[in-house]
Amino acid sequence: MTATICMAAVLVMHAALTHADAAAAPEDPDDRGAYLSAAFGNGRIHGGNASGDRWMRGRTFEVRAGRQQHDILGLALPPGWTMRVDFVHYNEGHPDNNHRDGFALQWLAVRRLAPAWTGELGVGPYLSMNTTKIAGVQIDDARLGALVSAALRVSVPGPSGTHLRLGFNHVAMHTVHRSDALVFGIGRQFGAAEPATAVMPEGRLWLGATIGTSITNMAGTHGAHAAVLEARQYAGRWGIGYKFLFEGDDGARVDRRGLAGQLSYVQPVTPRFSMSAGLGPYVAANRRDGNRTATNLLVTFEAEHALSAHTRFIVNFNRIKTFRKTNDRDLFQLGLLRRF
Repeated sequence: MTATICMAAVLVMHAALTHADAAAAPEDPDDRGAYLSAAFGNGRIHGGNASGDRWMRGRTFEVRAGRQQHDILGLALPPGWTMRVDFVHYNEGHPDNNHRDGFALQWLAVRRLAPAWTGELGVGPYLSMNTTKIAGVQIDDARLGALVSAALRVSVPGPSGTHLRLGFNHVAMHTVHRSDALVFGIGRQFGAAEPATAVMPEGRLWLGATIGTSITNMAGTHGAHAAVLEARQYAGRWGIGYKFLFEGDDGARVDRRGLAGQLSYVQPVTPRFSMSAGLGPYVAANRRDGNRTATNLLVTFEAEHALSAHTRFIVNFNRIKTFRKTNDRDLFQLGLLRRF
């Protein structure tokens, strides 16, 4: 959780400070432009396996990165409406015995209600991971559900597109608890931008390394130092990466390392700044489980800033999902990529 809060702060600060680099399209500055926001709040769970204190205890938050456009696959909304597709990391706080968070891919309908006011309605699949105890056994319970959202945005002084965001999120999940929450934060709608010619990432091989912390999403463990070595190539809006992960030792359950391959979608925000979301298989051996080797899922949410034509600074949040109801892990990392 701490790692994701830090990443949210990095994204919002960058969004507020890099407006001078944004390139607007001549017809509509929002069309195909990137969207970034971070919001915090509170809510309540109900139904299913909810028990004890059902409030989220003020630890609810979401981070969004998206792309706004007028149509998707030929589907268009009536005049005055636009569409956006968001990648969302959503944390449902800390009710008793249910610490659930996950990733959603949302389709949103967006309409300007007045010069300073904009409304949004969104829905999409939500892959969640819940740290809970069932029959006295602690597990990481993975479920696929839906994230339904509504939001009201109000423009504030600052770079074009900056706004405050009041949102409502409803999580629908079959057989387990549902949740409702209000979140409040800051965001920005950027104009359409392409990477600056001097820092185009395509073609060459990029090599890099990141370092940071890892947290096992189960009680009785502690944080550990983690590192990732990576080789990456870009092709248009897509990136292909090969990673070697050293997750570090949590002192009780996980000391894992292995190889991963990822496919990422890259969304330019300004000519030098971009966001990406990626996923792929991760084959790793756990030294605290007799070197047992298993295939996991690696999900990555990343921000990149081009320092020069050959060097990129990266900040990323990684979720390792085992799908064996145990030993899921979060990694928060900083590092550099270098083009060769």
